[in-house]
Amino acid sequence: MTALLMAIHILAALIWVGGMFFAHMFLRPAALTLPTEQRVDLWFGVLSRFFPWVWGVIVALPLSGYGLLLTAFAGQKGTSHSVQIMQLLGWTMILIFVFLYVAFYRNMAQRVRKRLIPEAGLYLNRIRILVSVNLILGITTVLVAASGRYG
Repeated sequence: MTALLMAIHILAALIWVGGMFFAHMFLRPAALTLPTEQRVDLWFGVLSRFFPWVWGVIVALPLSGYGLLLTAFAGQKGTSHSVQIMQLLGWTMILIFVFLYVAFYRNMAQRVRKRLIPEAGLYLNRIRILVSVNLILGITTVLVAASGRYG
């Protein structure tokens, strides 16, 4: 059971952080060459496919993480500081994502559907800022997880 929970946990983190890294480091620079309308449409298409995966991830990560705490670490007592840091960073990332989805993505989607492209672009920029913050937090969490045994 522990191996399955660990696999789910690692795969979920890989999907979320890897998706943000790809979007920020590769897709964004390439999309900047597009006219505004095409760029907003591209990002709306990407986010409308990526965000359902993130919703699944933000369910899978806490469930698998707390499952690991119960099975592999016998509850919070046996955990290191790195596990506590991962929890803090993970819940912060989840809250940021939920906020950006509710406050910005839904508004962006509404404006894209109405073809109010400049307004949609403003929401897209706000999403980009929060995804950048989450990317930094995600990479930090991965580094904490990878080095936790040695810290």
